[in-house]
Amino acid sequence: MNNLFLERNCLISANKLYRWSLSYNISNSRKEIIFIGLNPSLSDEVFLDNTTKKIIKISKNNNYGKVKLINLFALISSNPGRLFNHKNPVGYLNNNHIYKNLKHWSENKNCDLWLGWGNKGKFLNRNKRILKKIMQYNSIRKNNFDNPLGPLLIKKTIKDNPIHPLYCSDNSILKDLKMI
Repeated sequence: MNNLFLERNCLISANKLYRWSLSYNISNSRKEIIFIGLNPSLSDEVFLDNTTKKIIKISKNNNYGKVKLINLFALISSNPGRLFNHKNPVGYLNNNHIYKNLKHWSENKNCDLWLGWGNKGKFLNRNKRILKKIMQYNSIRKNNFDNPLGPLLIKKTIKDNPIHPLYCSDNSILKDLKMI
């Protein structure tokens, strides 16, 4: 799968504890999508974990050419349970990167936003804090464009959170948050 990328970019902290963003150009489509997940696993410009592979497959199947991954928590760990015991799982630059990407989404009609952090996103109320920011940028987006797509997700968990993509089919269809 690695040789299929037109371009890859990984923003990681100097101490290699945090990943701020990870992006791949996966086709020539002009559509781009920003995915907000729970926390980064071990994926980077070279290695792809199962979650990243799934996000890329779903993005390709929904006709996106560029996919960027950001997270509620920037702490790199293949075990999300580590978030609960770490002194700073969010990461000192993470909110800046989230807000920068939400601003980009609000200003670009060909850019969509996909939420998929699962139930653990409620830790430290990150889901509510970031969802509030998403809605602020969604209002800007609505002022900038006629009938833009709002935040997207595949479906919600039983606990009303956007489902993590690993628990979804490769052929999943992204739907507007308001419609679910």
